[in-house]
Amino acid sequence: MLLRLTVYYWYANEIMVESIEISSAVYECEWYNEPHQVKQLMSLVILRANRPLGLDIGPFSTMTLNTFLGIIKTTYSYMTMMIVYR
Repeated sequence: MLLRLTVYYWYANEIMVESIEISSAVYECEWYNEPHQVKQLMSLVILRANRPLGLDIGPFSTMTLNTFLGIIKTTYSYMTMMIVYR
């Protein structure tokens, strides 16, 4: 189960990282030398791509590697407390 969660959170983090890089990739393709309609559409793409995409965990949080590490640390602390105060 830990391996499955690791894969889920890894790919969710990759989606977020890649979505951040979309705006810089579009800007580097020299869209500003194109006709006016293309300039408008590409500027909208750049504006929209500035907000990162992310997979949500219900109403709680977004899936990132930091969230996953927090879950692992909390689980470890809980299990340690259960063993100590047994």
